[in-house]
Amino acid sequence: MFRSLLLLSVIGMLFSCAKTEQEEIDSAVVEAKYHLNSMDCSKAQEVLDDIGFQDDDADYISVYASAQACFAGYKVLDVLFGGNLESIDASNLIGSLTTFSTSNETEVDSTAYTAIQNSITTLIESSGGSSPSTEERNAKFGTQKSGDLSLQALYMIFVQMGKFFALHGNVNASGVKGAGSEGNSCIFSYTTSDAVDWIDDTTPGSCVAATGSEGSDLLESPETAADIKRRLCEGIILYNNMIDILSHISIPGSDELGDVGDIQTALATLMTAAEAAETGTYNDGPATSTNAIQSLKSVTSQDACEAEELDRIEKFYAIFFETIFQ
Repeated sequence: MFRSLLLLSVIGMLFSCAKTEQEEIDSAVVEAKYHLNSMDCSKAQEVLDDIGFQDDDADYISVYASAQACFAGYKVLDVLFGGNLESIDASNLIGSLTTFSTSNETEVDSTAYTAIQNSITTLIESSGGSSPSTEERNAKFGTQKSGDLSLQALYMIFVQMGKFFALHGNVNASGVKGAGSEGNSCIFSYTTSDAVDWIDDTTPGSCVAATGSEGSDLLESPETAADIKRRLCEGIILYNNMIDILSHISIPGSDELGDVGDIQTALATLMTAAEAAETGTYNDGPATSTNAIQSLKSVTSQDACEAEELDRIEKFYAIFFETIFQ
């Protein structure tokens, strides 16, 4: 009898000392943060992976995204207080992003670029829906937790857009498109008729002619068609998610944040102008390229973008990105 009571007592103590599932998650998050402080990226991710991905816990998702970005050497404080955000110019957003100290890509799909892309995907797709949005994240996590995830994603998007457009836009140290050492004057080599007409008629910045060979070598053969479309779509979803976030959150005011609070208003005007431009002469090409701005301006999912025709994606770049990035 005594032995039975003793056994029951021991079992009871074990159960009472066992952590709840939430306590295990919280403990893993705290431990992962500790490892991230010393930039031990692998250990931080290992700790988080050990308990399985927690797609309903905003704190876990935030730290998991930080662990992914850690492999790129990314620290949010470097972006906030390293002089990067101060250089943002709402009237020349893309050009100013390419002057970030982090916009130093020299190869396509680098380890750093891929790590940050994975982190952004984790954050923006955290709501679990097929069309990522701030509203979906608000509904799932509440506005405070969602706002934290969105702001974290926004800073990474600024960094990633700087990397993407600096590499494919062939910028110089001042962020001027086509003025670098790679030789391309445009982002892409345009061939679909509406895109060609737009470039030839408007000559946006350095992109003064559409000859089919003026774009980044990394966005044309011998690169595979799948890689070309994926890369072009990455640029679009980064931009669209940035706009979605800026449309739904309040940016805290400070000198370090530069013109961040003015970006959404300035770019909304430019998008309206692009939609108006895509009429008549610039919307009478093949059916695969029609209504590019309208079709793609709100696409926030990589899969949804890649489901679109390349002609339409190409035309979006010609009319919008080449025009606002000069």
